Amino acid sequence: MNVTVIGKEFVRGTSRKTGEPFASNLVHVTHKKIGCDGLVAESIWLRPEDVPMDSIEVGKVYTVDRDNRGRIIDFYPAK
Repeated sequence: MNVTVIGKEFVRGTSRKTGEPFASNLVHVTHKKIGCDGLVAESIWLRPEDVPMDSIEVGKVYTVDRDNRGRIIDFYPAK
C-alpha cells in the first residue's frame, strides 16, 4: 500500500506492558481507504534500526508492506 508521510517524530519511553525501555520512529501518514471520501490518517511505529529517521522524508510517498495480522514488515520509498 502506498502512503504519504505528513509528519515524523522519534519517541522513547518505558513499555507499560513489559516495563522495558523502547525507542521508535513514529511516522504519520495518509492513504486511500475504500468507502472513505478523501484520505485517512494513520500513525506507523517503525524500529529505528530498520528505518533510520533521516531516511524518512515528509511529503514523500512510501510503500508499506504488512503481514496477515497487519504488522509492518517493510517500509520503503515508492517507485
